[in-house]
Amino acid sequence: MDDKHRASRLAPGPAQGSEYLSAEQAAKLLRVKPQTLYTYVSRGLIRSVAQLDGKQRLYYREDVENVRTRGEARHGLGATAESAMRWGGQPVINTAITEITPAGPCYRGRPAVDLATDGCSFEAVAELLWTGVLHHEPVRWEQESLPEDFAHLMDGVALQGGKLPMPRAYALATSMLGVAETARSEMRRGSTISAARQLIFALAGCIGYLARPPGFHTPRPGRSVAESITAAFEGEGRPEATAAINQALVLCADHELSSSTFAVRVAASTGAELRASVLAGIAAHSGATLGGGCDRAEYLLRDARTRGDVRRRLAETERAGARIPGFNLPVYPKGDPRARHLLQLAHSFASQNERAQLIYAFIEEAEQRLHLRPSIEVGLVALSAALGLPERSASALWTLGRTAGWIAHVMEQRLAGFVLRPRAKYVSSG
Repeated sequence: MDDKHRASRLAPGPAQGSEYLSAEQAAKLLRVKPQTLYTYVSRGLIRSVAQLDGKQRLYYREDVENVRTRGEARHGLGATAESAMRWGGQPVINTAITEITPAGPCYRGRPAVDLATDGCSFEAVAELLWTGVLHHEPVRWEQESLPEDFAHLMDGVALQGGKLPMPRAYALATSMLGVAETARSEMRRGSTISAARQLIFALAGCIGYLARPPGFHTPRPGRSVAESITAAFEGEGRPEATAAINQALVLCADHELSSSTFAVRVAASTGAELRASVLAGIAAHSGATLGGGCDRAEYLLRDARTRGDVRRRLAETERAGARIPGFNLPVYPKGDPRARHLLQLAHSFASQNERAQLIYAFIEEAEQRLHLRPSIEVGLVALSAALGLPERSASALWTLGRTAGWIAHVMEQRLAGFVLRPRAKYVSSG
């Protein structure tokens, strides 16, 4: 039996608890006719995905529920507020940091893809997010020294037992910096920028836990963040690899009010210290639908050896009713521009290893057979593979890069001067 007929047998309707709905289920949930459902799809309000048998399409459950909630919102303020808190809802916070456009995120009015292409350093982009000023000359941060014996203390905890997940390593480093803070916080001392730089360098040092042998890699004075990362893997590191990692960090730096950023702003609104606020973001970003999506994509392809293996993994995932990780970000119905840039960057490297080739095959199969569009997760996974970086590097780069944006949102929320505290509408369970 060939792959096409095998995939057809493996492609049933959505299972119980699936992230997808059939046309009949979606129309019933919305209380509309099928023609109205198709209108929602054509307007980009509901995303759909082809099944491997090509005979019918499935519809994203979260999109259908968002459309339903918006309809209910017309009948009361409480429903309107609930709709605003969901993916694709109405804006709930004013910000001057990042705008999401069809061309990707714009940092203070400047397209992130252009900043990456033009070779702006991650440090310059971080300062753009924090201050609104873009320095066109190369930016090198003065080394913000870490607490005494920081590397030794980190290794004493992080190297115990098995592999420490990178979000936990980041959380550990962030917490340890917070413990070392004096009685007066960085906010009262007016040292937020220096504390921010220190935190980013500390997280860059955590990349060493992905290297062989693993261990905290204290950034050397005079090195950029991207250089510190490549040095953890390659000693001095290849200039082209450093440039590619820098571009990845720039594209990861911010994405408006993501779930993790909202968590950061909630913490900051209560007066929490910088590192405590960022810790909230790390925790939220570690979830499977955010930074964990990179690890899910890598896990899906683990031990795959041929293109046939890739097809079977996709079919098995669809049969389980699970979403293929790393595709179809709702705000980019025509595809994530950051992912396109990262994939082009990955293909630019002459030496393409077997792992990179399988990831390209995975993306191609998902695009051609299921009409899925890659998002930043698989773009980072592909670039990491092309650079020969170990597994989990993609999610590590994403979290590290996003720290710059979280810090900017901490600063902006503090200036806003109000506590973020949504109300809940009690619904009896009886």
